[in-house]
Formats: sequence, C-alpha cells, structure tokens
Amino acid sequence: MSETLDLVFMPDGRVINETHHDPAIPRVTGHQKYWVSADLGQAHDFSAVCIIKDQVLPTVDAGRVILGPRERTVVYADRFRGVSYVDVVDHLIRLKNAPPFGGKSELVIDGTSIGRVVSDMLHEQNVPHFAIQMTGGQEWSKKGRYINAGKTAMVETLAVLFAAGEIKFAHDCPLRAEIEADLASFTMQTTAAGNQIITQGRKGSGHGDLGISLIVGAFASQHLKSQRIEVSHLRGYY
Repeated sequence: MSETLDLVFMPDGRVINETHHDPAIPRVTGHQKYWVSADLGQAHDFSAVCIIKDQVLPTVDAGRVILGPRERTVVYADRFRGVSYVDVVDHLIRLKNAPPFGGKSELVIDGTSIGRVVSDMLHEQNVPHFAIQMTGGQEWSKKGRYINAGKTAMVETLAVLFAAGEIKFAHDCPLRAEIEADLASFTMQTTAAGNQIITQGRKGSGHGDLGISLIVGAFASQHLKSQRIEVSHLRGYY
C-alpha cells in the first residue's frame, strides 16, 4: 500500500480515502470543519471573530489506514465596530457560508450581554449556532443552543490546548500579535474566600475581544458536538 492516500474532501466536512475499488484498502472517514467564533461588543466597542480549522485526516501507519492526529489551527481573525447588530448578524452568516467554510462550519458566539440579542436574531433566521454565556466557577452545562460555562474553565481550556500543542496559529493568521496580547491580559487571582478567578486587563485597542473570541471557539471545539451543518440564507436574499 502506498504511504500517500488519495483523500476526498466532501462538501459536508467528511474526509474519506479513495480505495479505487481495492478490497484490501479499508475506507476510513475523518473530518475537516471550522469553528467560527465571535465576541460581540456594544455599539462603540469592537466585535471580533476567530476561525479554528479542526481536522482529523485518514493516514497510513505501519501499512494500515487509520485516522491521524487531531489538528486545530487558528486560520482567520477579524474585528470591527460601528456597525448595527443586523449587519453583525449578516456578516456572521456570510462568513459562515463563505468558501472554504460553507457547509462545514459551526457558529458559536459569546452569548453574554448583547450576545443574547444576536443569538435571538440568528435563531429567527434559522441559523444553527451555540451561544456561550460566561459564568463563575468551573462547571458548564448545555440547554438547547445556550451553554453556561465558567470563564475560568474556558480560559484554562485554551491554555491547556496551547501548552499541549493541540492548537496553533497558522503562519499567516491575521491579527496574531493582537490575539496573543489579549490572551496575555488574563491573569489568575485568588479571592478572599479562597476561590481562583480569571481577571482581564482592559486595553483601549480592543478590550480583549479577540482573546475572548478565540477562547469561545476553543472551548466549543473541545466540549461541544457538531450540530447539523447547513447553509443559511440572509433575509431578502435568494
């Protein structure tokens, strides 16, 4: 068997190895999908979006076709302000459906504060998504599209993924320096009651928006299962 597989990338995110009708070659199914995650700001604050490429590809090991290691890579980042919530929703839908993300992307937003408004707007347009509401503590729970998760646990999840090499930045990822600066603004503190909490330093340039966006996406990729992936349409578009 050749050490190089002929991989077929399906529109729904599945990745299969072409067997060329050889019964000696098993067909193994991996995946390549994207987590589109957003932190949503007030009218005069920045909103930010990060996209994590999440893939597990069939590979050959010792003459056997198996699934290779899981790879998560931050491939895209952007931030903007001074736009209406309607425009934010339209932008997220367009980005979710844009090549190469369309048909194999999951949308997840910070559902805290105005995130509930944006989540309701997405829901009204039948756009599948998760809305993560940051809480205290270490636990998390899911009810419908809403997830309540401790901010400390979410930050620690991303820190562990980076430390273990299970997530990395693409070499050409935009705004990487800004994301890293945002993540560096988070610090661990101990309260008078002995509880450990994450505090965030505020910066005039972005208020940690890019960092929060990546934290939300990394947590979703680690703990949430994919919903039914489908292409969504903007209202008034055909």
